[in-house]
Amino acid sequence: MRWIRTSTVDHIPIDPVADAMADSLSDLLSSATIELAYSPSGTPPTPLPEGPGVAAESGAGPDGWDLRVSVQLSERMAPLLESGAEPLREMLEALPVVGLAAATILRPLRTREDGRPLTAPIRRAMRDAIAAGILSRYVASRLDAPAAEGLIAETIEFLIELSSSRVESHDLTHGVVITDALADEPRLSFSYPEDVRAAKRAPLLFDGQHSVLLVDARGRARTELQRHRLDRFAGGGRPRGKAVEMVESGSLVAHATAALGGLGFYLRSDRSIWTFVDGQPLLVRRGERWRAFPFELAASIDRMIGASPAADVVVQAAFLISAQPRGAILAIVEDASALDGIVSTKDRYDLRDDIDPLAMRAETRLHHLIDADEIDERTIARLAGLDGATILDRQGELIAYGAIVSSSESQYEGARTAAARTLSESALVVLKVSVDGDITVFRGGRPITTLLAGLSGTGR
Repeated sequence: MRWIRTSTVDHIPIDPVADAMADSLSDLLSSATIELAYSPSGTPPTPLPEGPGVAAESGAGPDGWDLRVSVQLSERMAPLLESGAEPLREMLEALPVVGLAAATILRPLRTREDGRPLTAPIRRAMRDAIAAGILSRYVASRLDAPAAEGLIAETIEFLIELSSSRVESHDLTHGVVITDALADEPRLSFSYPEDVRAAKRAPLLFDGQHSVLLVDARGRARTELQRHRLDRFAGGGRPRGKAVEMVESGSLVAHATAALGGLGFYLRSDRSIWTFVDGQPLLVRRGERWRAFPFELAASIDRMIGASPAADVVVQAAFLISAQPRGAILAIVEDASALDGIVSTKDRYDLRDDIDPLAMRAETRLHHLIDADEIDERTIARLAGLDGATILDRQGELIAYGAIVSSSESQYEGARTAAARTLSESALVVLKVSVDGDITVFRGGRPITTLLAGLSGTGR
């Protein structure tokens, strides 16, 4: 359990609504601790947890009780707030506020005496309500006016409907951006998602890959933004940097939010829902649960292993891979010699010039055709598409790709997990990306944390 309950008196009230809310908050930011602190109505609450990285909100609890919801970042994450991690700060401040608001809305569904856990549909409603609340806060901070009431929640509901639908035998994708970039008044009022829902072919037109639908803050569908006309509104031409990677992996929405501002939604064909702010992923819905995208991971790895040029490129490559239906193993080593006896010489890119050309195997010959002088996340993500591990040293130099790491533990767990665990005993850090998109961090032969995990993950 990643959340705790406390009280200022010798007993704690039964509160299944707040329990479900705390579960949802824990899903969103798995590295934080959630506290539900109860006190009899009108009495002082317990002191807030000490240390940096704490946000709290107080309000009404069950009958006769006040409730304070607090969220505390782990000791590893809290220092990131001092280094300008603004998305993390926004998420931290939003969680207790929207969590308490969602619990207040759903609390009338339960009497004080009914201590049974909430039913699955109500728990899903809790998770979606909290996500909608968080996204609404992000929109309000970025647009001149807040989004129309209910627009974010209705958009989420529409995308969930689409995720279980097919049109003309197509698995649906859909992209929409809520923005205030369009200042003119529309000639025709076309509400989103209500009027779009009635046009069954609409998702095929605005698929998030070739075209996204632009919606204004009042919830009016305005026009499309096509991939090959990205400069139509912002003069940005081809997307750059990380935004281009998200386009090439199936989402035009990322660049649209970078160019136009606002909030973007992208429904993928695997039924997951991705949200974007400022060109970056924010929340992901997979397996009916929401997760915050691990935007702090690169900084966390830097703190874990010391400043390293490789940390950011490996993390960005892991993000790109997680957006695609394939897995990978990415690792950073202190020195290439750490791989001696663990990775075969034929898989060692760094040793390609040390082997007699007459004795080279075909795999080694391929190393001489690879351009890895200036390594970046695109190159790493491409190489990681091969079976095996992709390994860099601390300076970001490519050491191996497609590297087979044998493990005696593979008979007890998935082969990729076993290989990542074994490799992490010699590497500084290992990131394993599963085919379901979750990212597990290994160090010292054990998993440290899993990010973006979904209920249906296979762990392969």
